Amino acid sequence: MEYGDGIVRRVRDLAPAFAERARIAEEARRLPEETIADLASAGLFAMLVPKRFGGAERGFEEMAAACREAGAGCASTGWLSVIYTLHNWMVGLFPERAQAEVWADRPYALIPCVLAPTGTAAPADGGHRVTGRWSWGSGVMHAGHVMVMALVTAGDAIEPRLFLLPREEVSVHDVWQTSGMRGTGSNDIEVADVFVPAHRSVPLLDLAEGRSPGSLVHSAALYRTPLVPVFALTGAAPVLGVAEGVLARFAERTRGRVMAYSGERQRETTGAQIRLASATADLAAARLLLEDALGGVVRAVAEGGCDLRRRAGARLVAAHVAGTARRVVNDLCSAAGASAQFTDSPFQRAQRDVNTISGHVVFEPDAAYALYGRIELGLDPGPVTLV
Repeated sequence: MEYGDGIVRRVRDLAPAFAERARIAEEARRLPEETIADLASAGLFAMLVPKRFGGAERGFEEMAAACREAGAGCASTGWLSVIYTLHNWMVGLFPERAQAEVWADRPYALIPCVLAPTGTAAPADGGHRVTGRWSWGSGVMHAGHVMVMALVTAGDAIEPRLFLLPREEVSVHDVWQTSGMRGTGSNDIEVADVFVPAHRSVPLLDLAEGRSPGSLVHSAALYRTPLVPVFALTGAAPVLGVAEGVLARFAERTRGRVMAYSGERQRETTGAQIRLASATADLAAARLLLEDALGGVVRAVAEGGCDLRRRAGARLVAAHVAGTARRVVNDLCSAAGASAQFTDSPFQRAQRDVNTISGHVVFEPDAAYALYGRIELGLDPGPVTLV
């Protein structure tokens, strides 16, 4: 699928540069500034920002396609492409005053967001006082703001709320020592009893149901879309892109590789031919499934709503696509031979990256499959389920 304004094409053209910088990103445990600048110049970060604030106000399908292209070059770049672009959309769900603050100087911001409610927030005059520590702060190394989820207790009720804070009001702990996705710089974020005004927080339930304050400010269906389905589906896009990048590299490598000991050309072996064909079919099917699910969510919102079954289906598809990508990458890396495991090889990096990102809670297959099964069979998903 192609799009008219060229963002997807521009990101595709940048993918080779992202691949060249992948080792630098891994060693630095953050993306190079050149990569951030390239993505911003391509128009990616502002593509879901409302037009009234200088953004392009495009759509999730185009955004996912662009992030898939970025992932084909570098998994960490692809993941942060989703993080920064989607989180700008989330800013558009806050009250208008918060949006004006974040986008005062340019029509995009660089914002990590942690949805795990590992902090607490106490009501205070005009807002809340927030305290906590959050892991998995992807993109925090370039951040100007952060978003964190905290639990607010009021009487007998407990309400999860998302809080938006300037970067200077939080501490970052350098803990991101991982085997894969090292370039995301997903360090811990700590907030120590910081006051957050009311206009910089939103109840999670409002985000999950597509009825946020921003949906009253902006008329486009984009801002009435439930959070979890688009987070899951757009998040799966760069994971699929990683596998597509590995497939392209495998095909190129196989054409010229001569097998050790036997001297046989790998392209002439039945095993290599079968692996190439099988991976091609699997990834094409996963791409169609992803595009169909994301398009279905977009159409459902435009037509008036996105029911629980469709939202659970989005979780199902995201987990299935990520699982397919992981399986294909591991299979192709095995077939690429032992030399593909040298540290300067993009194969081993992609393998470590996709195995790491597949562990994200939103891609956990048992939970996603069971969630869809429960809802399809008429059972309640439970009060704390991401759907």
